[in-house]
Amino acid sequence: MKETQETLNFTTMPLISGILLLIFGTFIFIFARWRRNNRRKLVGINEFSCPDRMVNTKGTEKILRFLAIILLLSGFILVTFEALRTEGSARDEVTVS
Repeated sequence: MKETQETLNFTTMPLISGILLLIFGTFIFIFARWRRNNRRKLVGINEFSCPDRMVNTKGTEKILRFLAIILLLSGFILVTFEALRTEGSARDEVTVS
């Protein structure tokens, strides 16, 4: 295999973007679950005492979970396609002995 900058450096922009999307999606999903658990405990009774706020809170948590799932899926797809592209380009290189 030829040792070029392409084969030695696997950190490309789509890979970094995919990893960042996975990280942000995970944090948003964890935050939405944490908020839901706090709302159902005794601590949440004081914070979410008004029924009108409860409806808005449930809607916000649904939107956050949906956004997190979209971020996680797009990050996974970006990382997978970049790994396949890098593997394909490394396989097609000519070896020099």
